[in-house]
Amino acid sequence: MPSPQCPRCGRENETSFAFCQGCGQALQPPSPPIERRCPGCGSRIESSFRFCGHCGLPLAEAVPQPVAAEDPPPVLKRSPRAAVAAAAPALGPFEKAPPPPGPSPAQGGPAASWRGVRLVPVRHDGLPGAAYALGPEGALCGRTQGQLRFSDDATVSPEHARFTVRGETVFVEDGGSLNGTFLRLRAPRPVASGDELRLGRQLLRVDAMPRGSESGSGARPWGSADAGYRVRLTQLLEGGGTGEVFPLRRGENTIGREVGQVCFPSDRYVSARHARIDVSDTGMVVTDVGSSNGTFVRITGPTQVVPGDQILIGMRLLRVDG
Repeated sequence: MPSPQCPRCGRENETSFAFCQGCGQALQPPSPPIERRCPGCGSRIESSFRFCGHCGLPLAEAVPQPVAAEDPPPVLKRSPRAAVAAAAPALGPFEKAPPPPGPSPAQGGPAASWRGVRLVPVRHDGLPGAAYALGPEGALCGRTQGQLRFSDDATVSPEHARFTVRGETVFVEDGGSLNGTFLRLRAPRPVASGDELRLGRQLLRVDAMPRGSESGSGARPWGSADAGYRVRLTQLLEGGGTGEVFPLRRGENTIGREVGQVCFPSDRYVSARHARIDVSDTGMVVTDVGSSNGTFVRITGPTQVVPGDQILIGMRLLRVDG
């Protein structure tokens, strides 16, 4: 690279010099720093990332853009399901949240059509596997049955989950599998007693704590005084047993590997600060706080999916591309 020449005295200077060593004239200012932004949600991302850490969008085609002098805050694009979740009324801890309703074909469906939608298995190293183009007949996923088979994963049921097309909308539904079908959070989501979460290698169930009451004889049950706990997270173990139980207070309750009210220090797939559960008088909301591997909620009925969504089937991850 040629040495920069001073525009005032003509002296050549080292490329690292900001001012001319002969006359002190300011030299060519350095180029503005380069950063990448996710084309889906606008979040800043590291240059080495293949996927957005906020929404999971693949970044192979993302083009770095120079930072403006006054960079305005990104405008997040909200998916149709996120808008439904934000508008849903808060539920009490004993109420079960209904599946998010999908728009009817008469309403025209969402802006993104099912045409061109692909289901892409994501390998353990983060690279995509062979994609399956979704047709109007949908697709079945399982260990021994369906268009997408995961014969090497014993945690996948023979017929595990099904993708269906209704009008212009795509839905995923669990097929009565043993281990359930989970959807990765892309926005805060209300949860109710009985809902299950997947974080790293942990399977957790949200349980409303029973309130103490007097027996028929008027006696009170023995135990510690109520410290204000409203709900608890119960660790579910392989084989159907239960492990640790974590009571949650009203307000913010952080889950992570290193910090928080609920910690899993031996699980390297759990981020240092992974997720948060907010408990209030009107219900509970779970939020992923930028974890590396995501926070997943078990679906309980037909659930609409859009490009960028990620679905966990057993130990296999599927990404919806459009």
